[in-house]
Amino acid sequence: MAEETKAQEPVRLLLGCMPKSGSTYLSALIARLPGMRKAILVPGFDRREQELSEKRLEEETYKEGLMRYLWRTGQLSNPQRPVGYVSQMHLRNSLPTRTLIKRHDLRVVVQIRDIFDIMVSIRDHLLNESLVSSAAYATEEMKDWPEDRLFGFIADMVMPWYFNFYMGWLEYPDRLTVSCEALLKDRAGTLRVIASHAGIPASDEEIAAAIEQTEAARTRKNAAIAGRGTAVPETVKQRIRDFAAYYPGVDFSPIGL
Repeated sequence: MAEETKAQEPVRLLLGCMPKSGSTYLSALIARLPGMRKAILVPGFDRREQELSEKRLEEETYKEGLMRYLWRTGQLSNPQRPVGYVSQMHLRNSLPTRTLIKRHDLRVVVQIRDIFDIMVSIRDHLLNESLVSSAAYATEEMKDWPEDRLFGFIADMVMPWYFNFYMGWLEYPDRLTVSCEALLKDRAGTLRVIASHAGIPASDEEIAAAIEQTEAARTRKNAAIAGRGTAVPETVKQRIRDFAAYYPGVDFSPIGL
């Protein structure tokens, strides 16, 4: 009975993540847990900062209530029992964000990754996918730059966003922090911890099934490979370490510093 009561509580999970931290994969895993789905809580993307939208949050609450009504009245089959949603966002911590988190009862998971591995993934993204980002304004000519100059641009113009992200979420005590490296090492264990934190009722068998289904439709297969940061020039790495030195009391080892 206690498990059934818990299952009826709506799960609203905010995955606040560093870009290129494997969050597309993690959100896909979570969304394949029984009764979970993906939700978009921003009004748009492009170069816009990804901030929570109250209108989107209210729409998801309405959708949540409708789906639960359909399930209670027998119009949804049991496997479709609505549990909640996960929303993946490149979102920094702020007072307006915390206000909306509290108002809409969101549970927060923060995803991080080795900062130098991220830099290589950003380089690949700029060269092969898109120049559009909210963190820095990249131009077409940058694709022809020498690699050390491009990494320099990423260090100087993009990485400050990541330090802001990391420092900001340290101030939010109710978060669960997970790393890309931990996820890759133990997918089931990481999902189990997230499910417990968010209140998602999922058995070991259901977690295993979510992993199997997600792997079958794997997203961004090359995005979350550990150890890619060796490609970043040492002079550029030192610039990143110099950023971290501005915060002598902060432990940056979880992001490889």
